[in-house]
Amino acid sequence: MTLLIILGIIFVFIIYLIVDALKTGNINSFFDNWVKKTLWIWLPFYALKTLWKEVHKK
Repeated sequence: MTLLIILGIIFVFIIYLIVDALKTGNINSFFDNWVKKTLWIWLPFYALKTLWKEVHKK
């Protein structure tokens, strides 16, 4: 059940990005907007990985 909810949220987000891409009409601005809108999702994972390496390196 939880997996269906997560997949539903991802599906709605993808539809939102597609509609936004059709409004802009420019592929570069679409990717810029996509990065700005999804940065909060992947940045903490990247930062945690980097922090983990720094802590274990010392």
